[in-house]
Amino acid sequence: MFYIRVNITKSMNENLYGLFDDVFVTEFSITGDDYKKIIDLGEYGKFETYSLFPGVILAFIDINLKNHEEIYVEEKISSRLLEINHCLDGRYAYSVGDDKIIYFGMGDLCISIYELTKTYSDFPLGFYNGLEIFIDVDVANGYVKQYIPDFDLIEFYEDLEKSQGYVLLRSNDRIDHIIGELYNVDNRIKLSYYKLKCLELLLFFSITKFTVHENISLTPQQVKIVDSVKNELISDLESKITIDEIASKHGISKTTLKNCFKKVYGKPIFRWRKEYKLEYACKLIEQESYTLSEISKMVGYSSPSKFTQAFKDYVGCTPSEYKK
Repeated sequence: MFYIRVNITKSMNENLYGLFDDVFVTEFSITGDDYKKIIDLGEYGKFETYSLFPGVILAFIDINLKNHEEIYVEEKISSRLLEINHCLDGRYAYSVGDDKIIYFGMGDLCISIYELTKTYSDFPLGFYNGLEIFIDVDVANGYVKQYIPDFDLIEFYEDLEKSQGYVLLRSNDRIDHIIGELYNVDNRIKLSYYKLKCLELLLFFSITKFTVHENISLTPQQVKIVDSVKNELISDLESKITIDEIASKHGISKTTLKNCFKKVYGKPIFRWRKEYKLEYACKLIEQESYTLSEISKMVGYSSPSKFTQAFKDYVGCTPSEYKK
């Protein structure tokens, strides 16, 4: 009986792996065995995937890119696919419907319906690490019911579809307990452990009353404004700029601007800009083409001493030590 189930799992999940042919536009390769496969995206990173049950695949994601469209094209698919995303590092965005976009970051968990949340996606920080569980609800429901009889994946999917197509859970201790342990598992027990944790997560869903979020999404126009603001902030790092000036230029209130920017990038505007400057300073030091005094001025500091202190506070060493 065990070997029969093995063969079923393999054949069912080949359909899920086939979905990557529809969504990846970059060259990629899939290698591995029946249970573990590596989807290699070359310079863009990789997916390490595990077939857990028929219709259920767990994928660990590690990607680096400037533009989401470099690797993905969002296509409609015939399967009723539920996605569970957990962000370990970086930020990710979904569209929800035609006029809303949600962003989530470190520690957040997003449950979504593929068909309703894939008309737009973005990685605003240029990288993303985390995991994703793909569930074909029509295939997986019967197998999950063997372990959680009172939980119906199809009903869960349809209820989500009727509301807003997604649920976003901000980082909390309960999510960290269930999900966080998946990232560091002994190779000898990985597959069995992943299955148990997947079932634990679904069991958690079965007793959780999810609330509809009203104020976490952005409109495409707001996202466009934030993108313009970001480009202005990095186009001239020596310039002094105020939130009043930015908000006035874009016809948006200061409060709305600050809230929108933080939703996209996960940080207040000027904290984000300061960290961007210091990251850029690290790159300039590594190039060995400028003096530290020149770099200090290029990233907008009025004196080398202020630059040195800010650099040490952020990087953990002085620019001179970093250079060595």
